[in-house]
Amino acid sequence: MGSSERKEREKAELKEQILHTAKKILLKSGKNGLSIRKIANEIEYSPATIYLYFKDKDEILHELMEMGFMLKNKYMAHAYSEKDPAQRLYEIGKAYVTFGIQNKDWYDIMFNSDEPMQHMAKCREDWDQGMAMFNFLTMTCREAIQKYELSGLDESVMALQLWSSVHGLVNLALTQRLDIVEHTDKQELIEKVLNSMLKCIFKK
Repeated sequence: MGSSERKEREKAELKEQILHTAKKILLKSGKNGLSIRKIANEIEYSPATIYLYFKDKDEILHELMEMGFMLKNKYMAHAYSEKDPAQRLYEIGKAYVTFGIQNKDWYDIMFNSDEPMQHMAKCREDWDQGMAMFNFLTMTCREAIQKYELSGLDESVMALQLWSSVHGLVNLALTQRLDIVEHTDKQELIEKVLNSMLKCIFKK
């Protein structure tokens, strides 16, 4: 391996180390407990080195979320290939909840992090993965409204309603609240809730 290739590999490894350390601090101390100096102390580099990779901690949070969404994309593969929009909504919901339950650390960073995030507020259009997923959900809602002739429904409002529902399911599951409702297999209960939710919309 040449010196240039080695330097590029070392840069990539350091960036990964910065992100891994930031994620660990974030999960332990929250956004207010995260700082460039704290990351630098943990990895034993100067803060100036961190700034060569990220301009501020919000940009680090942004990249962490993008990494989480790339992981979430793998759970969505079956939903992306589903032709029927109503069944696709079910698969989206199931994939979302499964991802959240199996990846609590990533889920908290992506959907339960503190507001406001200055980088997100200034660069909302850069939240590529998150917005792409919500746009896919909205598009699916539009297709379902058209196919099943659901007059009076707004696709964006419907998408927000469904997102709110699965977000609630994930947080209830992660805090063991679902066990209070019904003592049954958690996955089976979640599938029942998703089916019930869609039946209320599509009457089917």
